[in-house]
Amino acid sequence: MLLKSLDHIFWLGRYLERLDDTARLINATSHLLIDSHKDSQFSWSLLLDVLGQNSVELLSQLPASDLTLEQQVMGFLITDATSQVSIRAACSALKQNARTVRQLIPRDMWEELNSLDLFLQEHCQQLQGRQHRYRLMTEVSRRCQMVVGVLDGTMLRSDAFDLFNIGRHLERADMTTRIMDVMVLQQLQPTDIKRPRFRWISILNALGGVESYHYYLAHQHTEVDAVDYLLTYADFPRSIAYCLHRVAASAKALPHGAAILQRVWQLQDLLKTQNLAELSTGQLHQLIDQLQTGIIELHQVISTPSIEFSSELSQQMSA
Repeated sequence: MLLKSLDHIFWLGRYLERLDDTARLINATSHLLIDSHKDSQFSWSLLLDVLGQNSVELLSQLPASDLTLEQQVMGFLITDATSQVSIRAACSALKQNARTVRQLIPRDMWEELNSLDLFLQEHCQQLQGRQHRYRLMTEVSRRCQMVVGVLDGTMLRSDAFDLFNIGRHLERADMTTRIMDVMVLQQLQPTDIKRPRFRWISILNALGGVESYHYYLAHQHTEVDAVDYLLTYADFPRSIAYCLHRVAASAKALPHGAAILQRVWQLQDLLKTQNLAELSTGQLHQLIDQLQTGIIELHQVISTPSIEFSSELSQQMSA
């Protein structure tokens, strides 16, 4: 029971971040396709790959329909309650995890989560075109940020708060690597030569980093690739460096934090020992793969808390 409570708190953070990131990704892809050349090979099905789904296999299993590829993919990612990666499914899982640890979260946060759930139940049944979808995803992202804001202003700074934030930032790091791996690296042929410089504005759009990236460039003496920026610029809240720093900061006070910190340091060392500007696309692929593997291993360490941590959380819940 106690171990399950720990798991629910951790996944509460992950699912809330996943909702926000998925909504941002859908809107950013809309912008990308509008701006792309008509002969571009980029397609809606790539979104399924970003979220860890086999797009070819999945789309081949869908029943015959008059819907376009865009409508099928959007249905799978937004309205399909049976999809493991849909907005509806993530919100349902978010609400279930919150209900299980209701006594550990502030009332205001619970009310915001209920409001988010009711909003999606009302507006996420059928999609009525790109404009409607864009407004819907923008509102989803805004409401997720409202939940975070309420929690930040009202939740007791305890192990539960730290574990929630670890879940949020681990999910954010995972999504950032997925976006870079599929939407950036899959567009470049793996080679052994130094890769060209790219700004990848569409990727920065997905992560809400266009303005901060331009500000960062204005204070640099040389051109900085957006990939380098998203990996190492620790002042940008959606960079890998920032996310790892926040996980480490939250883990320090946890009874089993030493094991978490060790994994975080290993991932940070991967970034510190690489001269990213000199990496070929092939080497960059390898680095992203190593980061994703490390994030999975870090998740496993976090998901197996010590008995001491369980006992401490039990005292909080019974207080």
